[in-house]
Amino acid sequence: MKFSFSNKSSVEQSLNIVIPAKEIEDKVSAKILATQKEARIKGFRKGKAPLDVVTKIYEPEIRQEIVYDQVSHNFYHQVEDKNLKVVSRPSLIPEVMDKGKDVKFKATFEVYPQVKIKSLNRLQYIKPSCSVDDSDLDNTIENLQKRMSTWIATDEISSDGDQVKIDFVGKIEGEVFEGGSAEDFLVEIGTKSMIEGFEEGLVGFKTDDKTTLDLKFPEEYGKKELASKPVVFEVTVKEVLKAALPELNEEFFKSTGIEATDLPEYRKNVKEKLEEDLVNLLKNKTKQNIFDALAEGNDFEIPKSMIESEVNNMRDDTAKRMGMDPKEMDKDLFPSSTFEEEANKRVKIGILLNKLIEEKELKPDADKVKGIIEERAANYKDPQQVINYFYSDEQQLKNIESVSLEEQVVDLLIKEAKATEEKITYEECVSGK
Repeated sequence: MKFSFSNKSSVEQSLNIVIPAKEIEDKVSAKILATQKEARIKGFRKGKAPLDVVTKIYEPEIRQEIVYDQVSHNFYHQVEDKNLKVVSRPSLIPEVMDKGKDVKFKATFEVYPQVKIKSLNRLQYIKPSCSVDDSDLDNTIENLQKRMSTWIATDEISSDGDQVKIDFVGKIEGEVFEGGSAEDFLVEIGTKSMIEGFEEGLVGFKTDDKTTLDLKFPEEYGKKELASKPVVFEVTVKEVLKAALPELNEEFFKSTGIEATDLPEYRKNVKEKLEEDLVNLLKNKTKQNIFDALAEGNDFEIPKSMIESEVNNMRDDTAKRMGMDPKEMDKDLFPSSTFEEEANKRVKIGILLNKLIEEKELKPDADKVKGIIEERAANYKDPQQVINYFYSDEQQLKNIESVSLEEQVVDLLIKEAKATEEKITYEECVSGK
């Protein structure tokens, strides 16, 4: 057998497989004889059908089964012998399968990339810094009020932040389309939950007003049959509702999970909570920046099969978050193109982290593992019971050890790479931009 790398990338490989005709014929003959002893063929007692009759009926299926078994066996034997780490199922393409001739197949497959990481002391990344000021605190408290606000119908015209109850009929080329109409539909202006231009088009109207919105579905719209198409919505405003914010009193403070007797105490407690959260936000943002720098500084080809696998994982996670069963969802709702860029980045970073763990011979740090488990257990009523569970469940413990290894790699990168500090606003930090 012979490996062929001509016109192939570093991860996409091919293997020519040749199996001698005699090897195939011997196995086919042996399998037919074994089948004859058990065969139940009409007109003959069990195991008494003539060999030529058994051969005529069963040989094509037996031959195909043996050929593919032998090809698969030889493929994985060669791959193991060459110490190749295969990351996709091989595509086995028959070239010669004629009876009495050597069987010839061509296997194409992808292997785990060979990666050489550049010197870490040449790596540069942005280390963000941020603080919580009075305006950030004001915005946070106002947003908490908005979340707990009540909506009151008004005769005033609609504006950004209002809710509008509407009836609408959508038409494409003058025809009403399925799913494009609704009655008593609530839209909150400014949430960007509708297609571009829809919410903006509802500003400046009162109850019983009518309007027509000439819009266009986005290119990446979930329903392919609607993507990029011009659409007209005929809208009737049924009601305009404005938010009535709750008073800043003890009842409100308690409803947000904070015990306080007056506003100054409440502001102090909220600020402390924001600053606690900010520590983790900055830590995660720094980690992401250093991962991005690592990925940008080390270029290599990524196996398509690994990206496809990550895309499927991300699609399933998205479906679950929306309360859908991934097995029953329509994949057109979540096109692969939606996830490909992020999937590519995740896979690339994963490969680089694994390489660093291998090169630096990192092992899970027991103290760090313990710290992670205790931090997660602290959110439960009986932390010790949760701690015992993590240590008794092998899979859960492995997951925590993986988190520990990632943190150890981050510590290594921060220690060796060069940081450039950058001041960012609290809003930028929270939004993740």
